[in-house]
Amino acid sequence: MERRQQSVKKNQNTLSKTRLNRRIFIIALFFIVFIIYMIYQVTYIKFIHGEEYQKQVYSRLMSRESPINPQRGNILDRNNNTLATSFLTYDITLSPKEIMEEEETDRYVIYEALAEAVDKKAEEIQALVEKNPSSQYALLAKNVANEKVEVLKEKKINGKALTGVWYDKSFIRSYPKSELAAQLLGFYNKDGQGQYGIEQQYNEYLVGEAGRIFSQFQDEQIITTEMKAVENGANIRLTIDEVIQQYVETTMKKYIKEYNPVNAAAIIANPNTGEIYSMYSYPSFDPNHYNNLEEQLGKEVWNGLNEQDKTTALYSAWRNFTTQNPYELGSTFKPLLIALAIDEHAIDLNDTYLCHGSMQVADRLIHCWKTSGHGEQTVEQALANSCNMAMIQIAEKIDYDLFLSYMDKYGFGERTGIALPGEETGLLHNKLGPVERATYSMGQTFTATPVQLISAFSAVINGGYLLEPLVVSDIVDERGEVLYHAKPVIRRQVISKETSELVRRYLGKVVDEGGTGVNAHISGYKIGGKTGTAEKGERGNEKYIVSFVGYAPLENPEVIALVIFDEAPEKSGAPTKAFKEMMGKILPYLQIETTSNMQETKEEQGEVPSLIGKNLYEATSLLQAQGLTYQSIGVGTQIKSQYPKEGTLLPKGSSVRLYMQAENPGALLEVPNLIGMSIEQAQSLVGEDFTLSGNGSGEITNQVPKAGAKIEKKAQIVVQTYQ
Repeated sequence: MERRQQSVKKNQNTLSKTRLNRRIFIIALFFIVFIIYMIYQVTYIKFIHGEEYQKQVYSRLMSRESPINPQRGNILDRNNNTLATSFLTYDITLSPKEIMEEEETDRYVIYEALAEAVDKKAEEIQALVEKNPSSQYALLAKNVANEKVEVLKEKKINGKALTGVWYDKSFIRSYPKSELAAQLLGFYNKDGQGQYGIEQQYNEYLVGEAGRIFSQFQDEQIITTEMKAVENGANIRLTIDEVIQQYVETTMKKYIKEYNPVNAAAIIANPNTGEIYSMYSYPSFDPNHYNNLEEQLGKEVWNGLNEQDKTTALYSAWRNFTTQNPYELGSTFKPLLIALAIDEHAIDLNDTYLCHGSMQVADRLIHCWKTSGHGEQTVEQALANSCNMAMIQIAEKIDYDLFLSYMDKYGFGERTGIALPGEETGLLHNKLGPVERATYSMGQTFTATPVQLISAFSAVINGGYLLEPLVVSDIVDERGEVLYHAKPVIRRQVISKETSELVRRYLGKVVDEGGTGVNAHISGYKIGGKTGTAEKGERGNEKYIVSFVGYAPLENPEVIALVIFDEAPEKSGAPTKAFKEMMGKILPYLQIETTSNMQETKEEQGEVPSLIGKNLYEATSLLQAQGLTYQSIGVGTQIKSQYPKEGTLLPKGSSVRLYMQAENPGALLEVPNLIGMSIEQAQSLVGEDFTLSGNGSGEITNQVPKAGAKIEKKAQIVVQTYQ
C-alpha cells in the first residue's frame, strides 16, 4: 500500500514538471517569434519606407510656425484725436548655440550692441548665453522700443547682421491722455484682453487677427516659407470730444477737491441725436497703470492699504458711475412728472397748489424742502421752486398704473442700449400705493442711472423722443472700409411736441427767475434746467446726492449736461457751480450763439487772428497786438484749433481759446509759476527742464506758457520783467 502511494506521488511530480516545461517552451517560443517580427518590421521600415519617414521627421524638425501679432486698433475722439493706441515694440530672443559658434571678439561685440539696446550690462548677456551654450532659445528682453531695435538691426559684424539674435513684433497699449475718459475707454490688461469700457465692448473689432509665418523643409534641402498676412485691428471713433472732456474733467476735479464727495459724475450730450460728448466718473484711474492708484490716492496712502482694500479701491475706480451706479434722482425727476401730467391732461395749467411745508399721505407725514411752505403755487412756479407738496398733489391726479407705464416709457427699469458693458437698470416698484406715488413724484424710493436720466430728460426737451445714447460714431478697418456707422436711434415717443415745448419754457424759470437753479445762469445764454437733492440711504442720516441737469439754448436745445456729486454738502451748490463753469466754455466751443449782441465800437474791439498751426509764442504776440489774451486747453505748444475763428471781433481784453497739441506727449512737464521771481531765481527753479527766455533785473510779471500748462521737456518759457 505504501509503495503504491509513493508511485502515484512520483507520477504526479513527473506530470507537473512536464506541464511546466511545456509552458516555458510556449512563452520562449512567443518571445522568439515577437523578436523576429520586430526585426522584420524595423528592417522593412528602414529599407522600404525609410527615406519617406526620414523626410517626414526632417520636415517636422525643420518646420517652424511663428505668429505675427496684429496691432490693436486705435480709439479716437470725434475729431480723430487719439485716446488709445498701440506702439510697436519687439521681444528679443537669442540663440546661444549660434552665438557661441562665433569668434570670441565678435561675441563680445554682440553683447555690447545688445546691452545698449536693452539697458543691461554686456556681462549679464554673456552669462545668459554661456549658461546654456547649446540652447537654441533664450529670451533676452520684452517690449523693446522700435527705435532701439531699428538701430540694433543696422549693426554689422564682418558685413553681416548680428548672429543668433531674433526679433518678434509686439505692441504696447498706450493712453496718451492718461486719465481722460478712463472708465469710458476701459483698459487693455496684462493677459491681452480688453477690460471695461470700449476696450471690452469692442474687443472683437480692436483685436485684429494674428498672421503666421510657416517655414517648411522640403526635398531634403529646400526650405519654403509661407505667410498668412496679419490683419490689424479696426479703429473706433467715438462721439466723445476731447476738448469738452478736458473742460469737464478740469472743472469736476476742482469741485471734487473742494467738497470731497465719495463719487461724482458728469455727462454732456446732444439731446437731439443721443451723442455723448463727454462722460466722466469719479473716482478714476490711469489706464496706462490700471492696477496702481498711487497717483490718485498718493503713494503713502496706496502703499498703506492691504491687498483687499487695494482691490476694492481698484474696482471702485474702474466702475463707470454714469452707467453702473443707480441712485435716487431727487428733484431732477420733477420735470418728467409735470410732462406726464400735462400730456395726459391730468392737470389744468390754470390750477394752483397750496404748500404749507408738509402734508399727510396715508400714514406718512411728508415734508417739503422749504419747511415754512411755498404758499400758493402754479404749475410753473411749483417746478421753478421745486415744491414737493405741489408735486404730490399733481401725482395724486395720475392713476397708479398710468404712472408706472410712463416710468417704462421714460426708460427707467431697462437698459438704455448704450454700447458699454455692465449697464445697470435701476430699481422700480411693481405696484404703487399712495406713499410710493407721493415719493416717486419727488424722485425718491426708486433708482436710475445717470445715463437713464439724461436720456429721459432729453426726451422732455427735444420734442418728446427717447433716444438711444451713442458713444461710438464709426468703426473703420485698416483698409478704410467702414464696418459700422452710427445713426440716431429713436426708441419711442414719450410725450407730444407741444408738451415738450411747454415744459422746456417752464424749465427756463428754474434758472432765470429766482428758481432753485439760478446759480447755473450763464451770461449771454438762455438756460433751462433742474436741480436735484436726494437723501441717500436711511432718512435722517444727512447724506445727500446733489445734482443738476441743464441745457442750452432754451428754445432749441443743442446740448444737455448732467452733473452729480455723491455726498457733497446739501447747500454747497456744487452741481450748478460746476455746470456754469464747464458750460461757459463748452457753449462757445460748440459755437452756440449768444442771445445778446455786443455793441462795442471798432476801437474797443480786437480782431481774432489766424493762429492754427502756429506755436504759443507766436500766437501770444499776435493776440497782444489786438489787445486780446488767451486760454490754452490741452498740452504742448502747437495750436491745432482755436475759438473763436479768425476774423471774429471781440471786446479788447477778451480771451481766445487755443487748443494745444504736443509733438511728444510722452515727455511733458508742468510749467512752474515764475511770477514775482528774478530771472536768476527762475532759471534756478526750471534747471534743465525748460529753456528760459527773457532778460532784465526786475521781477517777472508775465510768462508764456502760463503756470500749470504742460509742455515738452526743454521747451521754451518766455518771461517779461518789470523793474
